[in-house]
Amino acid sequence: MVSASKFTKAERELQAARPFGYGPRKFYESSHLVKGSVDKKPGDEAKGAPAPEPPKPEDVKPEDEKKTKRVYVAMTSDRGLCGGVHSGVARRIRRELTERKAEGATHKLVCVGDKSRGVLRRTYADNMLINVKDIGRIAPVFADASVIAAAIAESGFEYDIGEVYYNKYFSPVKYEMTIVPFFNKFRIERAPNMSAFDDVDEDQLESYSEWTLAALLYYALKQGAASEQSARMAAMDNATKNAEEMIRKLTLLFNRTRQAVITRELIEIISGAAALK
Repeated sequence: MVSASKFTKAERELQAARPFGYGPRKFYESSHLVKGSVDKKPGDEAKGAPAPEPPKPEDVKPEDEKKTKRVYVAMTSDRGLCGGVHSGVARRIRRELTERKAEGATHKLVCVGDKSRGVLRRTYADNMLINVKDIGRIAPVFADASVIAAAIAESGFEYDIGEVYYNKYFSPVKYEMTIVPFFNKFRIERAPNMSAFDDVDEDQLESYSEWTLAALLYYALKQGAASEQSARMAAMDNATKNAEEMIRKLTLLFNRTRQAVITRELIEIISGAAALK
């Protein structure tokens, strides 16, 4: 009951947070910073429209890959008992770092929550940039995302491309590990289709890039919270069923053992009485 009530609250709050994720990703798509489409509008599925490809950053040339500075944001929490929600995020980042042969100077990790930090720091301690704790105990708010975004901006690491790894919520029984990219001010200025927008001042563009990061982090926090609560509700339901099954088996074993003891005592009494005759 407790898990179900928390999940209902997280799902309701996620609906209000969806525009924070849709706006920045739509801007990245329109400016051709990413390839692919963002979330399709409600009703497209009913019309038979195919599911859009998840947005991906523009391909980086192999010769520029080693020079590209990346930051990886792992969106997890401090709490467990929710299946493989957190471990899936950590495994995906670890796989990306291995494939890219990430070096500590050009690839940095931002671990939101102790679960991702506990897995990644064993192998990639040199890549650690920021660790954020006390996530998941209460419902995340936009101020939490703003603090994380400010910490990344003040860390001194000038990244070219950032990637947020989070669990995207679909239904109470389905969630998927998803990656959403974000970019710094200079990348946005050099976007292939940036000329389609009106002239934007440098200060406005810098403010928008900072707000975009905070908005995407808030969106990912809410998505992760809903996915975590749905997984925890399923885990608690399975634990309850397993406990009931264990109680049933132990009760049956206890009754059989007690009956065997009573039967043995009756046999001894009857045998003793028959021996005295």
